Amino acid sequence: MRALMLEKIGQPEDLVLGDYPSPEPGPGEVLVDVHAAAVNFPDLLTIEGKYQFRPELPFVPGKEGAGIVAAVGQGVTRVKPGDRVMIQVEYGSFAEQAIAPEHECYLVPDAIPFDQAASIGIAFQTSHLALIDRAGIQAGETVLVTGASGSVGIAAMQLAKQYGCTVIAGLTTPSKEAVVRENGADHVIDLSVADLKNSIRDQVYALTNGQGVDVVIEVVGGDVFSGCLRSIKFRGRMIVVGFTSGVIADMKTNYVLLKNISVIGVDRGQYRDNEVDWMHRVQDEIFQSCVDGKIGMPVQASFQMENFIGAFDLIRERKIQGKVVLAIR
Repeated sequence: MRALMLEKIGQPEDLVLGDYPSPEPGPGEVLVDVHAAAVNFPDLLTIEGKYQFRPELPFVPGKEGAGIVAAVGQGVTRVKPGDRVMIQVEYGSFAEQAIAPEHECYLVPDAIPFDQAASIGIAFQTSHLALIDRAGIQAGETVLVTGASGSVGIAAMQLAKQYGCTVIAGLTTPSKEAVVRENGADHVIDLSVADLKNSIRDQVYALTNGQGVDVVIEVVGGDVFSGCLRSIKFRGRMIVVGFTSGVIADMKTNYVLLKNISVIGVDRGQYRDNEVDWMHRVQDEIFQSCVDGKIGMPVQASFQMENFIGAFDLIRERKIQGKVVLAIR
């Protein structure tokens, strides 16, 4: 099989496209013929050795993909050969064949193409966990989404609108406003300006009559986190999803105390491994909403495996406006 193999920690340029032996599924594992694989910011961090999970070298990166079940190991009952599945793994999807634990395989409806199936998992699962399970959003609330033009941001905006919320999109690249407007943003604030600790609050207050927002979905970190924390109203909720800026913010707990704010973390991987049935039910709901045309992830670009650097360049140059995929087959 063809695969993108990483033999040393470094950059995407260190990936080697070559022919390698096909893996075989062990007990509880599924072998998938991968048709499409999404390329994500955490994939870049994994290649650089900066992600919280570091596979042993050499390894094939890639955390999500979609294709057809080729074989199953002993004891597998959720899927069978021939099933269309989405897989979510720590690594391995940037290959013509990938191994996934049974619980990380999700049955894909026939109406959803593989590139969409590969793109809709991590982003919408993360956003669903953040908004519905952790934040408990209610119709009529106002939700601020940072990093709004990325896949998690787009999913969060679409879901928040579906639940009847007003959406404010935070953008570090204002030229991406059209994308967030198309995906549910009612208002846009500029995260590229100076003095973010004050300017974010001032922009949010101007849009909310000085009230602030009920919920923040925060994926950037650094001063963006600090500014968002100051923008939350009484009894609001801050949901920490990631740190795409590379800076983990320190938190001023006096704001948490004085406004009775909840600061809540979301690690989708913990849900994936510890709440298996719950996650499959949520993903079934996400797929059905996609089939019904209520949600969907814009696939910004599709690259052949030979052109994988182009996919990573969109991430490194902060040009993401949805999802980028590799066309494996």
